[in-house]
Amino acid sequence: MKKLILTLATILCLSVPIPAYAQPADSADASQEVVIYHTNDSHGYLSGDGESIIGIDLIAGLKESTPDSILVDAGDATQGLPLASLTKGADVIELMNLAGYDVMAAGNHEFDFGTEQFLSNAELADFPILAANIYQDGQPLLQDVQEGNNGCHTIIERNGLRIGFFGITTADTAGSTNPAGITGLEFKDEIETAKAEIDHLEAEGADAIVAICHMGNTDASCTSADLAKAMTGDYQDKLDVIIDAHSHTVENEETNGILIVQTGSQMTGVGKLTLSIYGGEVSVQEELLTLADLTDVAADEAVTQQLAQIQDSQSDLLEETIGSTETTLWAGQVGVVAVTRLVETNYGSFTADAFRSAAESYIQTLGMDTDLPIIAVENGGGIRAMLPNGTITVGDLISAFPFSNTIYMKKITPAVLYDVMEVSGTALDGQDAETGMLLQQTNSGGFLQISGFTVVFDPNAEAGQRVVSITLDGQTEPLDPADTETEIIMAGNNYIMSGGSDYTMLGELPKYGEAGGELETVQTYLETCLEEGTLQAYAGTEGRIQMRGEGYEPKDYTASILITDESGNPLGGQELSYRVDGKERVNGVTDENGILQITLSDGAHGVRLADAQQEIYIDNYSGFGIVIDEYREQPTLTFLSDGSCNPVEDESQAESGASAAAETTAASQSSEAAESTAASDAEAEDGISAVPLVAVIAVICLAAAITLQKKKNAQR
Repeated sequence: MKKLILTLATILCLSVPIPAYAQPADSADASQEVVIYHTNDSHGYLSGDGESIIGIDLIAGLKESTPDSILVDAGDATQGLPLASLTKGADVIELMNLAGYDVMAAGNHEFDFGTEQFLSNAELADFPILAANIYQDGQPLLQDVQEGNNGCHTIIERNGLRIGFFGITTADTAGSTNPAGITGLEFKDEIETAKAEIDHLEAEGADAIVAICHMGNTDASCTSADLAKAMTGDYQDKLDVIIDAHSHTVENEETNGILIVQTGSQMTGVGKLTLSIYGGEVSVQEELLTLADLTDVAADEAVTQQLAQIQDSQSDLLEETIGSTETTLWAGQVGVVAVTRLVETNYGSFTADAFRSAAESYIQTLGMDTDLPIIAVENGGGIRAMLPNGTITVGDLISAFPFSNTIYMKKITPAVLYDVMEVSGTALDGQDAETGMLLQQTNSGGFLQISGFTVVFDPNAEAGQRVVSITLDGQTEPLDPADTETEIIMAGNNYIMSGGSDYTMLGELPKYGEAGGELETVQTYLETCLEEGTLQAYAGTEGRIQMRGEGYEPKDYTASILITDESGNPLGGQELSYRVDGKERVNGVTDENGILQITLSDGAHGVRLADAQQEIYIDNYSGFGIVIDEYREQPTLTFLSDGSCNPVEDESQAESGASAAAETTAASQSSEAAESTAASDAEAEDGISAVPLVAVIAVICLAAAITLQKKKNAQR
């Protein structure tokens, strides 16, 4: 069928805005027109925040405001925030039922709680859930799970038009959800499946055909664009639209005559796809609606009430206070950069330590293999949110660890560990020799945060040759990558240990034991750290994951932070005080442009002015505080007028921001100086320059001088 694609660019050229939900004035045209609203990758973000998130109750109201419209979701709806994960997606399905969803494609994260839970959620749905390329026991997985749903495609009739939908789930799901939960499932080729579904829908008299694809436009083995390009020959001009998901991007582009649309993620946008048929010719037009576009739309009261009821039922648990932290534990996304998938973070180290602690307890209880070294890993994609400085609640932990994973233990060898870490470094693609900043523009959810060992990467090396060395804690000699005999016990979540994120070498090994649930393990370890007063020890980073491309060596760096007043205006020449990693307050002053420059030790740090403020993330390896580009914005802090940001009065601390921060740097480095000296020869053999003895002595002397000065201050 012939198609005419009108992009949003045409609409933006109009001088007078048209309400997003308005219908064409010509009733004859309206009778041949259908509006399809679509969402994707909501991940539990169903409650509006009044700023950017479009609540599911408002989406329900949007559909109601447009008679005969269709509401579609392209997957990853049932996992994410506690609202979704506490009931393993069941509450989300109930809300989608009430909101009037008409059809949904299964996303990879719909399987995070296992196939049985996914099928249970599908049974709850009042709308068809489609996954045409997922099979079990020789038939479509969703066939007959819902009455009248063949699990592959459906036709929805509106305004006299028969709109055919089929669902495709990325075959990469086999490696991007818990492998243990999808045992026995077969993911068929996306392109061949799509062609078969187009044939079925044509035979059933569809006037237009829409693919709901959880595939994305970035790093999937078959992207939505690949699918569109493959629609040639007998299938040219037969597929009208691809409603996409999975990559969390905004799409509104034509490929091979097929419009591909996607709304980003976390309900910050809803797509309005207008599909029209005139004399057999199909035209499609897409608008991305934000919360600001929906000011005249009334939320559906029934959905609002149900949402409130669900949240109230969860509130007591989520608001339970565990303790507090002086420094942010960094994970999830900083702006658009998922830092735990890119570099070592303190939350990553904390989590891996929690796993290792649980494994050690297991081994001690078992009373076997107590002489074997124990290490632990956690994939960066497994920690979904940061833990901000301040009060810690159960809800914070659930937001960070929504997957209900289990801690598996397996016996590995040094050779296996080298293979594992090569997979971890898959996305590495260069490093700036001066700043240390990593240069890749993508990251991997399989990037591992580690405990019990140190790994040195060369980001500039060829794939498969990026691991320079791996050294177990307490040892000075790196492990031999050819050693297939020495036994090491590794702990990690069952997703990674079962072969997820391409860790097939781990999936092939037998399970040694289970050390408990992921969330419960993290919470127990957190409570222990709070009780023992050791949580603050995780401030900053420790150099567990070292990036040494083109001879880069760890060193102090200067970060730039914009300081504004409470109205957002830059404050030039402003005297102030700030904290780095929750440590003691130091003084600084901004330049004429409101920029505060501070000197920090190599790696990531959290910085704030007022103690009531959320810290900002600074890190030379991920570039925050040293560059501004499409991925990294200018780090900014607000100077509060209540006196909480004023310079400290102690004269010994009334130094420049740079020299005061150097004190923090020296203190943090002095504790590592002896270890650095002991390991220098081994490091030199690995191609890493040894620390000059004179530099070590200088650092120790500086730290001693600082300590002496503090003692004098205390005696005043």
